[in-house]
This record gives sequence, C-alpha cells and structure tokens, in this order.
Amino acid sequence: MKRIFTATLLSAGLIMGSMGASFAAGAPSTPTASATVATYKVQLASYNSALAVYETATVTIKAQVIAFDKAVLVYRTSYESARLNYQAVLKANGAATTPAQYAVLLAAYNTALTAYNNATAIFKAQVVAFDIAKGNFKLAYETAMTSYKATMNMREELSKAITMAFSEAVHKANTTYATATAAATTAEQKLAATTARQNAIAAASAVRKAASDAMGDRPVKPVKKIDIDVNHGQDIKFDKPAKPAKPIKG
Repeated sequence: MKRIFTATLLSAGLIMGSMGASFAAGAPSTPTASATVATYKVQLASYNSALAVYETATVTIKAQVIAFDKAVLVYRTSYESARLNYQAVLKANGAATTPAQYAVLLAAYNTALTAYNNATAIFKAQVVAFDIAKGNFKLAYETAMTSYKATMNMREELSKAITMAFSEAVHKANTTYATATAAATTAEQKLAATTARQNAIAAASAVRKAASDAMGDRPVKPVKKIDIDVNHGQDIKFDKPAKPAKPIKG
C-alpha cells in the first residue's frame, strides 16, 4: 500500500516534506481554508493600515528633526548676537560715549533682543511639536510591529491549515483508491480508480494553490528608518539677556 501511494504521488509531483507526518497521524481535522483566508485578509488590512500610519509618522518626525535643528541653530545664533550686543552696550555706558553713539548701540541691542525673544518662542514651540511627533512615531512603530507579528502568526497558521487540508485530501484519495483497487476485478476498474485518485489529487492541489495565492505576498516588515535621541536638543538652556539700563549723560 505504501509503495503504491508513494509512486502515485511521485508521478503527480505532489509529495511534500511534511506529508509523511500528516499521514502517520491519520487525517487531521482542520478549519476550512476559505474562512481562514478571510480572517487573514482582515488582519492583513489592519496591518497595512498600521504600516501606513507608521510611514506617515516617519515622514513627520524626519521633518520635525530638521525643523528642530534649525530652530536650535537660530536660537543659539540669536542668543550669541544678543549677548555680544549687550556687552557692547555695557562697555559704552561711560563718559567717553556720546548719547548719540550710545543710542545706536542700544538700538542694535534691542533689535538683537527682539530677534532672540522671537527665536526663543519658536524654539519652545518646536520642542513641543518635536515631542509630539516623537511620541507619535514611537507609538506608530510599536503598533505596526505588533500588528506585523500578529499578521505573520496568522499567516503561518493559515499556511499550516492549507497544507494539512491538502494532506487530508490526498490521504482520502489514497484511501478511496486502495479500497477501489482491492475490489477491482478488471483492468478498466483499476484504471478508473487510478484516474479518480489523480483527479482528486489534482483538485486538492488546485485548492491549495488558490488558497496560497489568496494570501498574497508576505507582508513587509516595518523598518525603523530613523533613530530619535530621547534628549535630542532638549538640554539646550540659555539665560535671557538682561536689557541694559540707559545711562544718564551729563
């Protein structure tokens, strides 16, 4: 019986590495492939949605990193400008400086101070925006990874169910064939039994292929495309330059 079964499968090109274990354990009871494929499709759609959110979060955080670094640069530059102008005003606060000269220096400082105040406000707002984008990016990545693992687990279970369903169909075809040939008394009856088995195996193979095709390609694993430093730029703290008092000129 075993020789007949193996020879038939070889001729049909349908022997699978795991089939021997399935036959040894008998015909297993498995869920229908179509219902499992439908469930998998729902899970796959959920994962694709999570992946799209993650891709969007990645684009956003990359833009925020650029904007944040730019705000830091402007903040530092404006601070240094205000500091230097402040020192210039303090040095000029003496009898050797005329009121007109002092007024020019003071106006330059006030301009630098205004620029610094504006840069400070932008920087603080950028810190908030960056933190939000960073949180969204982290959550989106973790969500996508969790969904990916669930999808791959379901895909693996589905693949096993498809394989087992095929093994069951082949097992049934061989059992039917063995019974038919045992009772056959003519060459025509034996040929009919062989043809029936081949047709059953071919049909099972077609069902297996259709179910496998229905799963589609393997989902793409999320790739962490950017590493965000937890303290990215947030250690930057400058004291606001104090506005100098205008000296009284005699």
